[in-house]
Formats: sequence, C-alpha cells, structure tokens
Amino acid sequence: MPLFNPRILEACIRDVTTRLSDHQKASVLLHALEQLWQTKSSREVVENSVQALLKIKGLSCADLSKALVLRAKTRLLAGYRTSAQQDLHSVLTRDPDNEDVKAIIDSQHLRPEMRLLGPPRFSIEIWMQIALFLPKRDLKSLLLVPHPISRIASQLLFREIDLHLTPLHEPTGTDLDTSFDDVSDVDQDLDNWHHQRSADILTRILLDPEFAGQIRSLSIHAASHDLSQSLAFQVGMLLNSLPKLSKLKKLRCSGSKDLILRAVRCIHKCIPKIQELSLDYMTTSCRLADPSVDIEIPRFKHLTHFSLTSEGGDPTSAHLFISQSRNTLRALSIQNSCWHFLTGALSIRQLSDLEFGGHLTTEMFSEILSNGHQLDSLKLSGSLECSPSPLFRQHRSALPFLRHLHIRIAFLSRDVQDCDLCPSISEFVRHRTQLRTYHLLLPCGLDNRRIGFDASAWGVLPALSQLKSLAMTVPVDLAMGLAGWLVPRNVTALVLHMDGAAVDAQIRAGIPTSLKYIGFTNMRIRSAEFVVEHGFPHVHVVAIGHNVWSVWPYRRVRYHQKEWLDLMDCGDAVWRGVSG
Repeated sequence: MPLFNPRILEACIRDVTTRLSDHQKASVLLHALEQLWQTKSSREVVENSVQALLKIKGLSCADLSKALVLRAKTRLLAGYRTSAQQDLHSVLTRDPDNEDVKAIIDSQHLRPEMRLLGPPRFSIEIWMQIALFLPKRDLKSLLLVPHPISRIASQLLFREIDLHLTPLHEPTGTDLDTSFDDVSDVDQDLDNWHHQRSADILTRILLDPEFAGQIRSLSIHAASHDLSQSLAFQVGMLLNSLPKLSKLKKLRCSGSKDLILRAVRCIHKCIPKIQELSLDYMTTSCRLADPSVDIEIPRFKHLTHFSLTSEGGDPTSAHLFISQSRNTLRALSIQNSCWHFLTGALSIRQLSDLEFGGHLTTEMFSEILSNGHQLDSLKLSGSLECSPSPLFRQHRSALPFLRHLHIRIAFLSRDVQDCDLCPSISEFVRHRTQLRTYHLLLPCGLDNRRIGFDASAWGVLPALSQLKSLAMTVPVDLAMGLAGWLVPRNVTALVLHMDGAAVDAQIRAGIPTSLKYIGFTNMRIRSAEFVVEHGFPHVHVVAIGHNVWSVWPYRRVRYHQKEWLDLMDCGDAVWRGVSG
C-alpha cells in the first residue's frame, strides 16, 4: 500500500512560496489572513503577520492599507478600539477615500471626524504645551481654525487683558511734550471703540467665571484727570470685576492716585497672592503730576516683582512697603527723578532685576556693586551726584551674572568731576562677553570732558561678541565711518545719541547686516525714508526721538510695542527688565 504524507499540502504550499518574491509572499499572506480575522483565536496570528508585512520594504500602498484594515478589524473584534482607530487613521492618511475604512467607521459607530484627514489627534494638554511656544500673532491666526486648538489659543490670548478707560491724545511730531490728558486731539471713534471693548470685557468677567478664571495678567490704563467724565462708571465696573479674577498673577495700573489706591486695595482684599505689581502714578507730563503722590500700599506677602513710576512726592510709604517685601522681591523698578536710592530698605542680594531712576549717589553704586551678586539686568538713570569711578575699578569683577546693563546720565551736578568714569565703565564691561544689552547714554557737549567720555568708550564694543542691543552716545571725536565698524556683528538693535548731529552716510559701510532696528535721539533727521536710504537699508524699524516711527496706530505702539517689535524681528530693542 503506498504511503501518503497527511501534511503534503502544507509542504507543497511551502515549496511554492519559497520561489516567490517578498511582495508576492505578502499577497498570498494577505489572502490567507482575509479568511482568518473573523475568529478571536486568530488575533495573535494576524498581529504577527501584519507586523511582518509592515517591515517589507517597498510594499505597495494597496497591500499596506489592506494589512492595516485587517488588523483594525481584528482589534475591534477583540475590543481594542483605540488601537484600531489608529490603524484606520493611518489608512486614511494614505488613502482618504478608502471605502473599507468608511464602512468600518459607520458600522462600528466610530468618531465621524476620523474621515477628515488632518494632523495627529493629540490630547488637549499636548496642544496646550505646543501653543505656549507660539507668539501672539500666530495665536490670533489660530482663532480662525476649526480645531480644538482655536479654543486653546483663545484661552492663551485672554490670559493677558488690557483695559483703556479714558481717551488718549496722540502726539504729532511737533508736540511730543503735550499732556496725554489733552482730549482735544483724540480719535473719537477709536476711543469709543476702546470704551465699548473695555465694557464688554468687564461684563464678560462678571458673567463668565470660566473666562475670569483664565486671566493671569491685567493692565489698566487711564489718564490722571477724568476730562471725559466717563471714568467713574468704568471704574465701578472694574472694582466689581476684580474679585472674579481668582487666578490673577500680574497687575499693572496707570492713572490717578484715587484709581490706583482703590484698585490696589481691592486686589489686596480679594487676591492677596498676586506676584507682580506695577503702578504708574504719572501717566501725564511732569507738569500735571499729582503732588500728593505718596500712597500707602498694603503688603502682599507673595510679591516677587514690583514697579513704581511717579514724579515727586514723599518716598516714605514706598520705602516701608519695599522693606516689608524685601524677603520675597526678586525684581524691582523705581522711577522717580526726585528720589534717592532705597539703601537699606531692600535686599540687593536677592534681586535678579533692578531698575532705578533718580539721584545717582555713591551709596547707591557701592550697595549695588558690593551686594548685587545675582543681578541679571541693571538699569540706572538720572542725575549723577558723585564720582563712582573708584567703585567700578574696585569691583571690576562684581555682578558675575550680569547680561543686561543700561546706564543713562541725564545731567551732572555742578561739583561732579570724574574724568575716569567712562574708562572705568569700559574696563568694567570689557571681559563680560555674556552681555546681551549694553546702553551708555551720556550728556552731550562740554560735560563729556568732566566724565572722561571720548572715542575710547567705543573701543570696548568689539570685545562684546554676544551683544544684541546697543545704545551709545556718539562722541565728537569719533568718525562716523569708524563707528559702524566698531558695532559688534551680532547686534540687531542700535540706538545712537549725538548732540544735534545729522546722519552721516559714511556709517553705512560698517553697519552689521544683522541690524533690524535703528533709533536716533537728539539728532537732526529729515525723515525715516532718509535714514533707510542713506545709512541703514536692512532695518525693519526706525525710531526718531523717544517714539518709534511706525505706520501702526499710536495707541498700539505705546502699549504693545514689545509685541510689535517681536513681529518685526526687533525684539532685542526692548528692555526686558522688571516689567518683562
């Protein structure tokens, strides 16, 4: 009787498949899997087979889609819906019109939006982390996208709210010293729009707890005198809205003494854990400053950033408040031309950012250079009343972490005679290659000789290789053709100050091509077009005087200058100190 091998069929199949290519083997395997997927016991076989098919190089799109569909069916049969949807989404990515996938979506009642070909379905938390890295201009664009990220963009945009409660005067090129309280030259339509916008936001805060809970930063702008008689109603709405801002971390308020006092007291009562507080008592010119500017600020135990801008007044309350907050403060800004430095009222050792505008004295320089070990940014401006050059020489290696330095001397006291001041400052910064910002603005004319300012002050600039922002007074003995070559090559923002001088076309040859922002103070300028054509063809923004030359509305330039300059690749022109 002849012998018969009961497994002869399997042997024949094996002999046949060994003679096939990998792609032909894949077709045979797929045909076989179509007969097996309906049994639960075959899930392991299907998973292994599809995984092997996915590793075949050059597998056709049709076979790849068929393999993923088979695995998705097997996973759905076993109850693994999430992994099955991933396979179906992969098929739709390659073949958006795949009829098998559409039939499965309908029969299994899967999410209809799977039919829409789009980006991977990340969780809300992942989209939030992605959106946190986007600038505001991109977040505003995302508001128009039919996707969950548009809601995230809305939440991030409304984390920062600014309210304009009174009309704003827009100065022309000849009235830069005009009071901002003057309503004779305001855009009535624009101000009506801002009034309505502020009222809408305050109403939304009152009625929508979810919206109020997402606000982290609030800026309030108002003139010091209510000439339009519309402020009282809006202040009432504001004070009713502040208690709703349960997660507020930063408050900035500029306006009259009464407005600031009421707002700060309300915040202290309702949100005592606020971390950043910025108060501007002088929104107008110095002529209209409040003579009784001294305000008793309640203590905030968690305050880390504090900024105060005022003119005149008694500093006693401010000193007391800062002394009470010395253990928590990490950033401090005091701007008052009539005040002296708060020596003894604060702990310099704990500060990372310090800004002071007022009387510059020996005690101030000694305190900062001796104890400012953690300072990352330092901004000093005002009238010089001492000879600090020995201190700069003595503490040459002080402030080891300093990256941003701004020194602006408005004028010199009569008895100041420090011919070594500028050379000592140059030696102080010479070896600080980590500096990103260096501003040295000094009085022009004969006062330069009293503080030793000449062309040698520019000689230190090439050593500051990492510099991004530079503002310098131009000495009379420095040739403009040489000045351009002394500017470090990485500088993107440059401000020049020179007594009555005009722009010299010779500076054009040495200017770095990376320059995006150019500013001029106290110089004769015909027009912004003249500046670009005759010396700075690569810049995006031109500043003439103390205001940025722009086609943007003045209100936006004044209150949103940082965002605008970032948009124009000129972010290095912004001083990022205590107020960020």
